[in-house]
Amino acid sequence: MVLFSPFQAEESFVENSNVHSLDDLERMHIEEPFSAIVVGGGEIIHWHRFGQKRTFSSIDFEAYPMDKVWLVPCFMKMKYNVPLLWNAPGIPFDFEADKALAHYLFSNIDYLSVRNDFSKQVLIDCGIPDTTIQRVPDTGFSLRNVATDQELQDARNHVFPELQHYAVFHCNRFIPEAEIDNVVATLRELHDGGYEIVLLPLAYTHGDEDILRTVHDACSFPCLIPQHPLSLLEIIGILSSCEIYVGTSLHGSVTASVFGRKTVSFDYQQTKKTRDLYHQLGRDAFYVTDGNQLAETVSDALKTQQPVDFSDIQQQLNQHFDKLFALITQGDIVIPNPSSQAAQFSDLVQKCFDAEYRSIGLAQRVNELNIALKDNEGFVNYFKPRAEYFESELNKQLSRVHELEELQQRPIKNNIAEHQKQVRNAK
Repeated sequence: MVLFSPFQAEESFVENSNVHSLDDLERMHIEEPFSAIVVGGGEIIHWHRFGQKRTFSSIDFEAYPMDKVWLVPCFMKMKYNVPLLWNAPGIPFDFEADKALAHYLFSNIDYLSVRNDFSKQVLIDCGIPDTTIQRVPDTGFSLRNVATDQELQDARNHVFPELQHYAVFHCNRFIPEAEIDNVVATLRELHDGGYEIVLLPLAYTHGDEDILRTVHDACSFPCLIPQHPLSLLEIIGILSSCEIYVGTSLHGSVTASVFGRKTVSFDYQQTKKTRDLYHQLGRDAFYVTDGNQLAETVSDALKTQQPVDFSDIQQQLNQHFDKLFALITQGDIVIPNPSSQAAQFSDLVQKCFDAEYRSIGLAQRVNELNIALKDNEGFVNYFKPRAEYFESELNKQLSRVHELEELQQRPIKNNIAEHQKQVRNAK
């Protein structure tokens, strides 16, 4: 098995594994053809390039080309007819703006599996037949089988020796600053209840460690935080034996729950995938988006939450992996490349050119309007002092007029008053 990502890396989440750049995928296939290409991951099927750290030690975030993870394999299938299999990734956004392109890319994948109903509906909306889409549970539910209990205990002890009776908390850099106090209050209640507190980074390249150190510094009571980047096995080892997991990570909840642990989702980003997960697990009452409800929800979970029966989910995953294994080992092409593919590609390239051409034209027009706006602002700023001067002079003249009118009225008022006095004296 050969691993690929947008960038080459000497180390990965899986120990002692070399990750190749997707830029090298085609060359390596020509040198030694692959039996199949498997695309897997989280919510990866989209066009957006969000900020991410390139390495654990990076400070800056840069646009991560997630689109290459699934797009390069699509073109490999088109060009070399190598079997292309999806290992239940997620599609977080619709393809409303480019359904024709999406249909072109998704229509000849040999095994099209996704991990939730929303992802399946996006494919259907792009014209992919319902019967060709496999909806399978999140493959994270199979983590129970990756290592023995002893291996997980050893991995946990390597990070925190003799750790017992502990609660795990996780958040990412998007947590609102105002919610930190609610988190600290919740962790204090857990600490006062006799639990050790573990602040667990789950995605170092997303900046988890930095924000968790902020939480650590805000706590006036002891909290544990790993002193080195953790391996996948170490993370699973810590989650597998906690008394409760509290956090925003979907896979933090998946991992803890599949090992029979209690979980509470603090989903301040209000993601549909996490809300759907907690509904699937029957834990809707333990899904919160408001930190003011966090402490009470954690307390309720510790008292009342029951383990989830994963037997049906595990059976579905076994069937899914059996299907993947058969397709990889047999090397069969389930959906051959259509004979009209070149013509379709030509039409789509023209549409991309047309969209780019229109975009450039709009950008030029926006630039012209910005220049005109600046010119108009210059005129306004030039005449504004003059307008203020004339307004001041006008106010002075109006004030003078009012003074003159007042002077003209005084003799009349005095005469009237004198006449009234004479009348009174005569009486």
